[in-house]
Amino acid sequence: MEMTDTHTHTWYSGHGDGTVAEVVAVAVARGLTTVALTEHLPLPPEVDPTGTFAMTEDQVAPYLEEIERARKEYPGIEIICGIEVDWREGAEGYILERLGPYELVLGSVHMLSDAAGNVWEFDHPAYIDGWQERGEEQVWSEYLRLWSDAVRSAVPFDVMTHPDLPKKLGFKPRFDPREMYATMAEVAASKDVLIEANTSGLYKPVAELYPGPALLRAFREAGVGCTVSSDAHTPGDVARSLDAAHAAMRAAGYTHVTVPTRTGDRRLIALEELGGTRTV
Repeated sequence: MEMTDTHTHTWYSGHGDGTVAEVVAVAVARGLTTVALTEHLPLPPEVDPTGTFAMTEDQVAPYLEEIERARKEYPGIEIICGIEVDWREGAEGYILERLGPYELVLGSVHMLSDAAGNVWEFDHPAYIDGWQERGEEQVWSEYLRLWSDAVRSAVPFDVMTHPDLPKKLGFKPRFDPREMYATMAEVAASKDVLIEANTSGLYKPVAELYPGPALLRAFREAGVGCTVSSDAHTPGDVARSLDAAHAAMRAAGYTHVTVPTRTGDRRLIALEELGGTRTV
């Protein structure tokens, strides 16, 4: 039985803990054959002045060096050098200039901007008041636009992470989301980008996988491949609840987990081979 986790973080994120070596050690101990380190791409100082949401520019080289050391220490596991890109309005050029060292590019939308350019982290509990100020339908509509812009951009995203992230704090769409879900699935399919069954939502206020059942089914019906991840921000959460991700994929009609590789190729793991995967 083969298990993989293609979205993990370390202390370099500014909001996680543990080293690259510690993440890989847990991955090995839990029997993974592939683990991707996917730290947040550095943000401009005006967006993240305290380094709370992403790596800083001067941390990139040590991050890459630690991954190389881990590969030498743990040759029996595929360790992917990845990055999670926080898409923002007008940031395409900034992002493209910084992708050179990475083997796996994850895409996400965590922030919206107002007309004055002020950034709002809509999934951060400290800024929950922004939901009352904007209203749920406006937030979801703006999120869909930015998410679609990211996928359609020139940035070579491999996987779009936690695709229905705005629900994290409990703000699920109160409107009929089927048209929105169909758009997301169509856009992802048109660019052959993967999505992920991300288990971290189970431990947030929404208490649900990203994406939820209806959106995951829409992706499957559009032919969008799906990988699995814990989105761990501490070593102990690596491979957490992967059985729930596998079960959700089966329920949506998927037959295989799609696994990105270091070379940019993809391989498949049959879900029927993953029955009874334990919950960490």
